[in-house]
Amino acid sequence: MSKVRLQIIGLILLMFITGCSSTSDLNKSAEMHSKAGDYYQAIGQDHAAREEYQQADKTFDRADNVFSLLVDLFEHVSKDN
Repeated sequence: MSKVRLQIIGLILLMFITGCSSTSDLNKSAEMHSKAGDYYQAIGQDHAAREEYQQADKTFDRADNVFSLLVDLFEHVSKDN
């Protein structure tokens, strides 16, 4: 295989590995916001619960965004140079 093909394959694999970890981190953060919302709801803090639920929704949306994967990939490649 040529050097260019190996670099492209490596870049694609790196994108999948980096994307999976960042997506899982964002999902964990969203789950924590959701749990905090449940807690605030249980103690009668409806406004705080609503804010936590909104933040959870935003974080779940960011986890599904391709742009976040590209940003993580760029940061990872930049650190190597």
